[in-house]
Amino acid sequence: MGVSEFFGFTINPTELIQGSDNLHHLENPFNQEEIDSVIRNLPNFKSPGPDGFNNEFTKASWETIKQDFYDLCRGFYENNCCLQSINNSYITLIHKIENPQYVNEYRPISLMNTSVKLLTKILAFKLQRSITSLVHKNSTSL
Repeated sequence: MGVSEFFGFTINPTELIQGSDNLHHLENPFNQEEIDSVIRNLPNFKSPGPDGFNNEFTKASWETIKQDFYDLCRGFYENNCCLQSINNSYITLIHKIENPQYVNEYRPISLMNTSVKLLTKILAFKLQRSITSLVHKNSTSL
């Protein structure tokens, strides 16, 4: 059919992309203030995950269970916890209208364990502080 020849790149990507040295906070361990803040800001009246706990339970019993969450976050940071045992979720469809008949009349939701939700939210909040400096202005719609 034909022969392809690769002549190499004529553009040096390092000239187009600027590195960021101000990302050390992403590698810092989670502190108790970050963890407490995420728990405090979890929305109420959400469905429980596979663990059976909703956000109201977590908030109401925080003084009793917080050390377990602190230990989980420390273990996650030290790569010393089994995420496989807690990283599961239920995916379900919630109808958008009464008596739905078509797939697009449903909204999928994922019900995650509170512990995994905590870890992902902390990571997201850490990244939020830097994301605007990492994404080039031409790559956003702002």
